Amino acid sequence: MEFTLDGTLRAYGRPTDFKGAFPYLYRNDGDGKFADVSEQAGVQIRAADTGVPLSKSLGVTFPDVNGDGLLDIIVANDTVQNLLLLNQPGGTFVESAATAGVAFDNSGGARGAMGIDAACFRNTDAIAIAIGNFATEMTALYVCQTPGAETPLFRDEAVSNGLGPLTRTDLKFGVFFLDVDLDGRMDLFENNGHLEEDINLIQVSQHYEQSPHLLWNCGPEADDEFVMLTEEKTSPDFMKRMVGRGASMADIDGDGDLDLALFSSGGHPRLLRNDQHTGNHWLRVHLTGTTCNKDAIGAQVDLTLPNGTVLTRTVMPTRSYQSQVELPVTFGLGQHDSFQSLKLHWPGGQTQELPAGAANRLIEATQSP
Repeated sequence: MEFTLDGTLRAYGRPTDFKGAFPYLYRNDGDGKFADVSEQAGVQIRAADTGVPLSKSLGVTFPDVNGDGLLDIIVANDTVQNLLLLNQPGGTFVESAATAGVAFDNSGGARGAMGIDAACFRNTDAIAIAIGNFATEMTALYVCQTPGAETPLFRDEAVSNGLGPLTRTDLKFGVFFLDVDLDGRMDLFENNGHLEEDINLIQVSQHYEQSPHLLWNCGPEADDEFVMLTEEKTSPDFMKRMVGRGASMADIDGDGDLDLALFSSGGHPRLLRNDQHTGNHWLRVHLTGTTCNKDAIGAQVDLTLPNGTVLTRTVMPTRSYQSQVELPVTFGLGQHDSFQSLKLHWPGGQTQELPAGAANRLIEATQSP
């Protein structure tokens, strides 16, 4: 089969022209071996009308969307509905994306979904799922309307809070939340780049190389909850166009804020050092499990500020697009130079509290016996 942009220029084949595929889930049996439990776990989803494998997957992450202590699975699918696999006691999953409101856009259509992340970006218990979509499709921001419900209900708030119109033009791949300026609010980063080298010849608004997005979180009281930061705020190095794909974050230089590693199709990677000079304080927490997994993947860390605001981070390296982020979690404390408490929710249900302390340091916390 031959694919073209305009009848002559070669192009990538559209996902709609190819069959879907099953996700696979491998259970760690604890002796250096894994068992394929995909079918009995319920993660192999078929299209309702044809019975063939549904997924055309590009992104995946593992938040606990209903607060029951079990990690759920969200799969970002390209041109077919997204999946929300709710984790059930006993190791099975129930697909609930349409019921929960994260399967489609607000018009009931499937989008070209790429990178994905989830976070409590409003510093409440309402988790949000961000998914970067294809060019001319807005980034999705599904916000939970019923925190704690067994099957939560989400609404895509990208248009109402200003995120959607800002992100509509470019093709979004690497996506994740981070508090880039340490003010206590989670911002959103996107690494962008088109698939087609010749796209500008037939669509003047599109370019193969595109600039990354840094969307600053203004807070829920603002008219537009997110604003796109310009080159004046981010630097020419940040705004330089690239064929963006994967993206990661880590405190590379050990100064407490998060730096960015960006990856390109057919080009060199880019390491962007965060040199923000806001005077905001920070705290980093690195967990080591003993009875749970050693890296404490899936653990939730709740930090309470002196004013009572609770900031939540989850140890989850799997996010963005074909990428992994560091294991320590980073909190921006704003102008607070101390924190009131830290509560650790370990995988398996154990909780552990750490006392108040000073900011601007790394805390190494090991799971209590």
